[in-house]
Amino acid sequence: MKRKKVNKKNECLECGENPEDRASGGMYKHKKYDVKLAKEYCEDEGDTDHKLTPIWKKCCGALDYYSVEILKFERMR
Repeated sequence: MKRKKVNKKNECLECGENPEDRASGGMYKHKKYDVKLAKEYCEDEGDTDHKLTPIWKKCCGALDYYSVEILKFERMR
């Protein structure tokens, strides 16, 4: 696993993500507990109509956003 690139202020050199700016420290792909939380959130909030997937930043591994894929779409009449 690739370690994140940081400067002396603990910021990512590519995107500027800093865990100290967030109250809880942010979520990162290299932390097993954070990956588990993201996966559980996707399983709990997803249903038969849509699927959630966590998207992690490639530079530092921080959680960027959740992707929503619509699986089934019915037209309203």
